[in-house]
Amino acid sequence: MKKLITLFVSLLILTSCSSSSEKLLLAGSGWNKLVIIDKESKQIEWEYPLNAGWECNSVDMDKAGNILFSYSKGAQLITKDKKVLWDIPAPENCELQTAKVLPDGNYLLAWCGNPASIMEVDSKGTISSQIFFDTKIDVPHAQFRQVNKNNKGNYLIPLFQSSDLWEISPSANVVKQIPLEGTPFCTALLPNGNYLVACGDAHSYVELDIEGGDVVKEVQANDIEGISLRFVAQLLPTKQGGLFLCNWQGHGTDPDFPDNPQLVELDNQGNIVWSLNDNATFGMISTVCVVK
Repeated sequence: MKKLITLFVSLLILTSCSSSSEKLLLAGSGWNKLVIIDKESKQIEWEYPLNAGWECNSVDMDKAGNILFSYSKGAQLITKDKKVLWDIPAPENCELQTAKVLPDGNYLLAWCGNPASIMEVDSKGTISSQIFFDTKIDVPHAQFRQVNKNNKGNYLIPLFQSSDLWEISPSANVVKQIPLEGTPFCTALLPNGNYLVACGDAHSYVELDIEGGDVVKEVQANDIEGISLRFVAQLLPTKQGGLFLCNWQGHGTDPDFPDNPQLVELDNQGNIVWSLNDNATFGMISTVCVVK
């Protein structure tokens, strides 16, 4: 009898653990809040209001559970109880569009401007390194959204107006330029060493061999059953080999077209396994983070 009770309790614990739902932190350009949702129920469990004119294209969460986000006029690190730990403003006429947590626990911020700038910041909001560079694009809003850092310590900058990807060193030297299409939004590292690049208004994304500068694979507007790609914003690979894809609806018409989810999760075969399509509850989604 004792063995049966132990087995029953073990099964209950296992069932409870396996049914725990993933949480997602979401935001987007043109949406007036950050939210955390329960992935299974799609219910909002936490939200943080954004001021009028703020534009959030980058969210992340650090190991302590603090939330990092850009808001065009700057970047903030806040706690879950909405206490602001630091707030770094962008200079006048600049747009701070990148806010990412680095593997070493520091934070990567980048603003568009003349010049543009990339900086690394510690937990107290102190800038530990900063570089300035010229994107060769006059209008800050046409420069970039999500900058990334690769394993070499260089920065990957997808440039909107010129439709190419720059790799620049910590001394601000351009070491590589790769032509792409559309308005590239972000890069995302894959286990094989290649990068996914979201191509924005080209309604596509590609897998890119950065070392060789070659496009290995391209996924176009109607290649995925169940979705028509609009502006392809952030791409976030999953631990299972799949992908979250933000299908931002700000450019074009019919934003609530029923076959156009705002956010999808693909499996490792490129099939939709989960989607979010609720314009009444959610705004336009351009950035996503799996909550730790």
